[in-house]
Amino acid sequence: MENRIGVFRGLFNYNYYTYTLRDTERFPGAWKKTILFILLSGLIFGFSAYFGIDSEYLSRKLTSLPRAEYEMNKSLFLAGQIIQGLFFGAIMLFLPALFFWTVTDLEFKRLLTIQLFVMPILLLEKLLIVPMALYLGLTKVSSPFSLGVIAQYITGNDFIIHFLAYISIFKIWVIFIEYKYLKAMTEKNPKIVLLLVIGIHLVIWLFAALFSFIRMENIL
Repeated sequence: MENRIGVFRGLFNYNYYTYTLRDTERFPGAWKKTILFILLSGLIFGFSAYFGIDSEYLSRKLTSLPRAEYEMNKSLFLAGQIIQGLFFGAIMLFLPALFFWTVTDLEFKRLLTIQLFVMPILLLEKLLIVPMALYLGLTKVSSPFSLGVIAQYITGNDFIIHFLAYISIFKIWVIFIEYKYLKAMTEKNPKIVLLLVIGIHLVIWLFAALFSFIRMENIL
């Protein structure tokens, strides 16, 4: 049996799609969609960079750099964000799938398909930051969808603020979808499945927060 992957169908109709995914032997189009999402991630990161999101350090250099050098820095920032977007897409697709593959008896391609289902959620979150930054002046750390706002009121530790800023309703949605699929497709205890799903995301958030914190420290 083969099944052509319907990403949005798998995202919103997981109760039905779980059985389809479990019984499927071939997944035509899986690699094409994987490449497409990685490219789309790079495009969205580039789109965000085009409007100057997360480029506050460049704004501070506006009066201290010659025009040509400033424009070169802008171009390098745009290119860097596109590359970061490509890495983000690849990591969020492959890293959880590889982790789940090592701790379950499921085929890697089935697990990669689950990550294809949740990728639109992560890209939507990134996309929503653009209008919030442009029209409300909010940064990623101050997103109303994350714990970053609360963190800024309870601590002055930049690393903790960045870490909590990665915990958002979108990330919780991703964890929920992954948990529902894995719980239905494996024979592991549901509590163990939940711990595994939360665990891999905690690791990703910690490294992402560390990267953001180090980058901010270098800028300052």
